[in-house]
Amino acid sequence: MLLQLRLLSRQTGPWKRYLSTPARVRFAPSPTGQLHLGGLRTALFNYLLAKKTGGQFILRIEDTDQTRYVEGAVENLVKALNWAGIPHDEGPEKEGPHSPYYQSQRTELYRDHAKKLVESGHAYQCFCTPERLARVRESRQKQGNYIAYDKHCSYLSDEEIKENVDQNLPFTVRLRTPYEGTTEHKDLVYGSINFSNKTIDDTILIKSDGYPTYHLANVVDDHLMEVTHVLRGEEWLSSTPKHILLYKALGWKPPLFAHLPLLLNPDGSKLSKRSGDVHVEQYIAKGYLPEAIDNFVALLGWNPNTSDSVFTVEELIEQFDIKDINHSGAVVDHQKLDWINKHHILKRAETPEGLNSLVDILKPFVNKSYHQLEGTQQAYRLSNEYLAQVIDTIKERIRNISDIPSLCSYYFENPDYASADALALKKKLKKPALDLISNDEFKEKLSTIEPFEATTIKPWLYALSETNGLNPNHVMMALRYKVTGSRVGAGVAETIQVLGRETVMERLN
Repeated sequence: MLLQLRLLSRQTGPWKRYLSTPARVRFAPSPTGQLHLGGLRTALFNYLLAKKTGGQFILRIEDTDQTRYVEGAVENLVKALNWAGIPHDEGPEKEGPHSPYYQSQRTELYRDHAKKLVESGHAYQCFCTPERLARVRESRQKQGNYIAYDKHCSYLSDEEIKENVDQNLPFTVRLRTPYEGTTEHKDLVYGSINFSNKTIDDTILIKSDGYPTYHLANVVDDHLMEVTHVLRGEEWLSSTPKHILLYKALGWKPPLFAHLPLLLNPDGSKLSKRSGDVHVEQYIAKGYLPEAIDNFVALLGWNPNTSDSVFTVEELIEQFDIKDINHSGAVVDHQKLDWINKHHILKRAETPEGLNSLVDILKPFVNKSYHQLEGTQQAYRLSNEYLAQVIDTIKERIRNISDIPSLCSYYFENPDYASADALALKKKLKKPALDLISNDEFKEKLSTIEPFEATTIKPWLYALSETNGLNPNHVMMALRYKVTGSRVGAGVAETIQVLGRETVMERLN
């Protein structure tokens, strides 16, 4: 019944505004480090909604907590979003009508609004020391009351407040939360939710250092920047009633809210660094394609109304609808990411331009592993033309471009016949097939094939196998061993073509 009520509530009310309004949305990260996978999903969903409705996507930097600021974080953030194909319409480097887009540059604005809230009685100055707050919190927790503050300073008289101010006592500004009643929130993902006001703390709006908290700054900025929809992580759902009360206190209409499900590890725990890669920069460093990462994170909690799983960003914009977002946690499955990445590799490789872009991704990985080839007769193996051929032959067998240097080392150096992989392959060889490719007549005929291409080499090998009464697969396996020393690879004839006549003959000898 609860699920039915939620689904029913998502067809009326705020949904009418959602379906008919060009969305002005924002992604508002803190510059505290690298872009988290969950942050990328939040940015992507906001971007998709803006483009689907003909709206704007704003990037705003929430840097009021200067103690957590990381040098270069904003530049890296913008770089990661641009890599992912999620450019902002307004924000750092793209100043718009609502600049500045750094909250640290808007502090006077927040203080002015906090002052108005105090004057209207919707907020108050709190002079409690950290020691008193700790004692109150501990005492209330022992009593089973998890509202951390006891509203002590909300009862101060005007004379007491003036005396404290005259003594220059440090203070915070707190929102005066009503104790009775409920605060209703109609979420575009979770439906209608009621919060008892007894469970909502008197939120700090201005800290004792004069800087705003997230709660005040983001409400003021969202209103002044004319944000219509707020898509953010589920962890902010419990803060939403505080924000709604703050909007009411300021006399403003709240935007529409949609809270996105948590990202989970395969064991059901919240995604964390302990589970492996959680930052976008880590996926960039591993050679994943941006469209594959976008495709992957879009499917974390969102189900398109189609059986397809592979989408370009343009297709995601066309398919995206908030009502298709789930409110259950989404498991980050790296095997699925690899599968999606493989399909995007194949899609790119369909055109010369796409294949060249894959070469650009592959080249740094090859240069890192085989830099010793520079300045030698083998330097051609680092060329764009050669690498394009390598990708074209192996694209069906890989899930990531960065796999090529390690999985296909035979394209760049002589095989290691003493490796475990080579020895395992050797055990499977049939002696008649190995004898055939080892005799001089076979080598002489192979060396004279014209053109030295897969389309001529492959039928010749099959015909030769039939003439000698051998299974062609056995001959191909023996050739693979001699030429690559590896069980993993593209078709044997295609591999021979890429390696070239001289290299193949050297290895056969």
